Amino acid sequence: MQGNFRFKNIGTILQERGIITPAELKEGLEHQKTSGLPLGQIFVNLGYISEEDLLNALGIQAKMELVDLEETPPPKEALHKIPGAIARLYHIVPIDFEYNTLTVATSDPLNFSILDDLRFMFNCNIKGKVATAKSIAEAIKKYYGSEAESVDELFSEINQAIPDLSEGGEKIENIEAMAAQLPIVKLINSILVQAIQKKASDIHFEPFQDEFKIRYRLDGVLYDIVTPPKTLHLAITSRIKVMANLNIAETRLPQDGRTLVRISGRMVDLRISTLPTIFGESVVIRILDKATIQLSLDDVGFSDDIKVKFRNLIKQPYGILLSTGPTGCGKTTTQYAALSEINLIESKIITVEDPVEFDVSGLIQVSVRPKINLTFPVALRHILRQDPDIIMVGEIRDAETVQMAIHASLTGHLVFSTLHTNDAASAITRLVDMGVEPFLIASAVEAILAQRLVRCICLECRQECVPTEKELEEVGLSAAQTQGKKFYKGAGCTACNYSGYKGRSGIFELLVFDEDIRSLILERAPVAALRAQAARNGMRTLREDGLRLVFAGKTTCEELVTTTSGYV
Repeated sequence: MQGNFRFKNIGTILQERGIITPAELKEGLEHQKTSGLPLGQIFVNLGYISEEDLLNALGIQAKMELVDLEETPPPKEALHKIPGAIARLYHIVPIDFEYNTLTVATSDPLNFSILDDLRFMFNCNIKGKVATAKSIAEAIKKYYGSEAESVDELFSEINQAIPDLSEGGEKIENIEAMAAQLPIVKLINSILVQAIQKKASDIHFEPFQDEFKIRYRLDGVLYDIVTPPKTLHLAITSRIKVMANLNIAETRLPQDGRTLVRISGRMVDLRISTLPTIFGESVVIRILDKATIQLSLDDVGFSDDIKVKFRNLIKQPYGILLSTGPTGCGKTTTQYAALSEINLIESKIITVEDPVEFDVSGLIQVSVRPKINLTFPVALRHILRQDPDIIMVGEIRDAETVQMAIHASLTGHLVFSTLHTNDAASAITRLVDMGVEPFLIASAVEAILAQRLVRCICLECRQECVPTEKELEEVGLSAAQTQGKKFYKGAGCTACNYSGYKGRSGIFELLVFDEDIRSLILERAPVAALRAQAARNGMRTLREDGLRLVFAGKTTCEELVTTTSGYV
């Protein structure tokens, strides 16, 4: 019936088909109020329906029929219509193409933007059918192979399909139409797929005078992946801006945006930042892939003793827990891991960040917006009226924010926040420099956690080695301390991009406040005295904690020195 199209609720569909009972529907709705999960997934989790039951119901809801991909091999015409990079990005499989109508299988039938994008890209009618995510992934691997389309091949295709870009491409009047060209779309999709497969944290698109570089950041280090023709710069940056709904005509001012893409059946959050330079716009895409982010205290790299202490700290009813370290050292991940552990039904947790890094069910999350005067202090002031139990402030940047955080702590709230200092003890003097009275620091702060991320030796090419005297001296080890110890390094292989390292682990320094530390703070003692007292209390420094990983064969002396350089 045209003009009166309405979705039936999943619960209604399942109940009408006799798959669930009214009592089970009521129970599922009650669970949804506290969990926030989709109703269909709740029924699967409770064991009331199967994944196939849910998929069938979603198909009915979207007016799509269920298809078995094993019994429906696609014809060549359909496979040739959809490139592998597009199939992987949208997690679809073409199953038929006739009379200018392309039929595709999807595991997300209510995501109509997939069909709209395909309709726009391929200029044909699109019809959707429903299949399980697992069967789609297997079909993609079967028909397209396990690797994304070669980027070099895509460059060749772009130069053939859009010859204007080879000479004066920046003079094209309709930039949006250029950004929507299929070869450009395929290129960006392929770059995204490969970056996510390699577990890159960022993709950098960098214009220079005579070249245009694309680099991935893997384990904190940038690697060149490809150097496309300089003439593709405008097309590539315009396509990225279109994806993030940014103003493609504005090239003089920085812009920030975000978008969600589906890769291999899961949603990946992309944060996009543009910056005008003398040779064109530089673009950085931050990849937030929940599948690679471990929001658990068991996975961040804590030693057993620090993990026990930190778990006890986060169970306190009030106080401030600070995380310190440079940008990109994992502070926010550690704090979210802590919040995930105490994210219980009886507690209300509110975060205020710039921007919100991870979308976590059960947390009320606020993103600051300075343009409309929604700053950290303003947000904090109103958060306190929301009756929270736990608050996370993304970063303490000014005196007003720290004063609000201390006020929240002293009025009975547990507050998490971050600060940019080299080590734990330096955070105390930094707070004093920001105008906080020592007696407030001593009263409000419970502990300070400093951290870094060190690269781990690649297990595929790890081999035993003998460190030089200089390396041992730099990490503070004597010959006697290394007797009976084995050291390792990575020889370099394809699995680790010949770097010898793959993955990262945290090293930590936990300064827990006790009466001695508080007394020194009240006396305005220097950082050296605070460090010395913390050491007497059993605190290991970052470098000492890093030696734990060196002796375990997980990292190298060289990596530890590089990561903790400038820190004593």
